[in-house]
Amino acid sequence: MRQYGKDWAEKPKDMITWLIEDAQGEERTVRNWALRVLTVNFAAIHTSSTSFTHALLHLAANPHYIAPLREEVEEIILKEGWSRASLQKMRKIDSFLKESMRYNGLGCLSMSRKALKPFTFSDGTVIPTGTYVFAPQTATHHDGEYYPDPEVFDAFRFLKGGEANGPKQYLVNTADDFVPFGNGKHACPGRFFAVNIMKTMLAHVVTTYDVKLEKEGERPPDRWIGPASAPNGSAKVLFRKRQV
Repeated sequence: MRQYGKDWAEKPKDMITWLIEDAQGEERTVRNWALRVLTVNFAAIHTSSTSFTHALLHLAANPHYIAPLREEVEEIILKEGWSRASLQKMRKIDSFLKESMRYNGLGCLSMSRKALKPFTFSDGTVIPTGTYVFAPQTATHHDGEYYPDPEVFDAFRFLKGGEANGPKQYLVNTADDFVPFGNGKHACPGRFFAVNIMKTMLAHVVTTYDVKLEKEGERPPDRWIGPASAPNGSAKVLFRKRQV
């Protein structure tokens, strides 16, 4: 940038470039740039890998879902090949992942916010400066008011609204009753990329392998650390090259 200025033909379009462009004053150091890259990695990598592992355990515990998922993927790929557009048409894959994130999520809380000044809710509740507030993710996602039979894993739950409600039901769309990616103007900006990654991985798994749990049908309980949850670290999933 010192040599070519702010813009040139081969200018990279990546996060490091964006960080260099926006940094001012003391922020313009290699150490601070590295810290920001690490922060984004921390927020992005374990969330996607954990969410996909939850989905994989659900698939292995419910192998009867493999056939309809496989059928959808193969039909779309046969006509359109692998592309972002074809991934968007994989509604069953999308619903499976969304139901997994509803059922498990990454913990019981979401959307942490710190009050920078006193705030009074409409019912008179006062939040003092410095107080942290959260959305109750698990309680919301397992509330029968929002989700019928909330303790049942229903892989195609989000297909039941029909095509008219299709776009609203996509995994990338946030709502007051679905908050793994947050909600509002500060919803996760990387969710579109993360969803495409997980859909690609799940589509690859169902078209390439047969999977099941070591103890068939017994999904090991999640591991909880305070308000955060993660898939069971000792769970074993058996993979077999797809039997045609």
